[in-house]
Amino acid sequence: MKKMSTTTKIGIGLVTVLVLLFGVAYMFMGSQYITKRIGGTTTIDLPEGKKLVPYTVQWEPNGSHIWYLTEDAEPGYKPKAYTFHESSNLGILEGTIIFQEK
Repeated sequence: MKKMSTTTKIGIGLVTVLVLLFGVAYMFMGSQYITKRIGGTTTIDLPEGKKLVPYTVQWEPNGSHIWYLTEDAEPGYKPKAYTFHESSNLGILEGTIIFQEK
């Protein structure tokens, strides 16, 4: 069996550390933080019987929390999905938040 070179061992160690760091960051900061800072997609499932008031969605200033207003759905209301996209100047690190009514 061939021995691994020192460079390969260091590379594997660095990749392992990075994966662990991103995992811990995701656990403690949540997907909303990652979506706001790095990009990606977060889906927020609203409680059954509630509907989103779309023009109320906002990020907490200097934070990673999203504030939004819901109201009771009327009888016969058909649930919708609202998708909010971030647009950046360079077109990279853009986030998407999806609010899914039930």
